[in-house]
Amino acid sequence: PMVRFRGEPGEQATLFIRDPSGNALEFKGFRSLEQVFAH
Repeated sequence: PMVRFRGEPGEQATLFIRDPSGNALEFKGFRSLEQVFAH
């Protein structure tokens, strides 16, 4: 996991994993919902 855009509008935590079939999955967490489309 890592934090992208730290201290900026749209700050988000991201995590990439692969499922058993080899598909890449990305999970994002935002500090607030208002920032989801801020970037």
